[in-house]
Amino acid sequence: MVATTAMVTHNYSYQEVLANSKKVAWTEDTVLNNRRFDLTKRFLPNSLSGVDGIRSLNEDEKRKLNQIMGAAYLHLFAFVEEFIVPTVTEEAIRDPYSDEVRQRSLLRFSEDELKHQEMFRRSIALFNNQFGVSPQLIPDREGVAGVVRSKSKLAVLVLIDIIEWFVQVHYTEHVLDDADLDLLFRDLLKYHWLDEAQHAKMDTMLIAEKVEHLTLAEREAAIDEVLELGGAIDGLLQSQIEMNIDALEVATARVFSVSERAEIAAETLKAWRYTFLVSGLEHPKVVKMVEEITVEGPAKFRAVAAALSA
Repeated sequence: MVATTAMVTHNYSYQEVLANSKKVAWTEDTVLNNRRFDLTKRFLPNSLSGVDGIRSLNEDEKRKLNQIMGAAYLHLFAFVEEFIVPTVTEEAIRDPYSDEVRQRSLLRFSEDELKHQEMFRRSIALFNNQFGVSPQLIPDREGVAGVVRSKSKLAVLVLIDIIEWFVQVHYTEHVLDDADLDLLFRDLLKYHWLDEAQHAKMDTMLIAEKVEHLTLAEREAAIDEVLELGGAIDGLLQSQIEMNIDALEVATARVFSVSERAEIAAETLKAWRYTFLVSGLEHPKVVKMVEEITVEGPAKFRAVAAALSA
């Protein structure tokens, strides 16, 4: 759909989302209490970690790297949820005396994200305790959240929408049927997915509300901002990957050569570019939404996804 006036088509409602949210309600204690990771198993499927392509590592080292990447994966979600909470809360209180169902749905959205942050922090602490090494994780999530939130409201909502939809892909297409992964880690992603399945619908409704009052030029500019933020995310991924390799050196008591570090970084970056960027840019729901609100956006998304996949 190409039009100067935007309309995001969907069949979601805040009433439906609220009802579903109540059905799947859970707490972090439900998932974590009295549980431990099985460190004989991987945390992430190879499609989300890329470790199987690394020739310089043996199987034990690949498993350890996979687990380090799994903990970092959780951290990255807690990291991005730092800017989701205030963004959604602002939308909930923007008109506090209007639609109470909408307000309650969005406030549950915010509370869910805070719950996820706490669950992931507790999970990482548990992993560090069991693993015997505390891998470094990218810092300053508040600072990064401030940078993201300095962009237009539409850009922030589109970025959140991309994140919520690729969570669906990660769990349903890569983790759900992989019985060889650690059960606790699979449950972390399962319960995260249960909430995000509702959040993605609310993102779509918020974007539909927002674009009604924006010009085509403003919507095109928002897409450019999203891609700019995507470039920043790519930089964060590269920084985290270097920290992952540092942690693997400690965990294996091995110092990697320059060429070995380069190989590990290249293989895992390829996987993480798919995981945190391409799987969102190419998600059918995201593609449809961008087609409906912009003229140039779809081609830009395709070009960036192709470049990241090269």
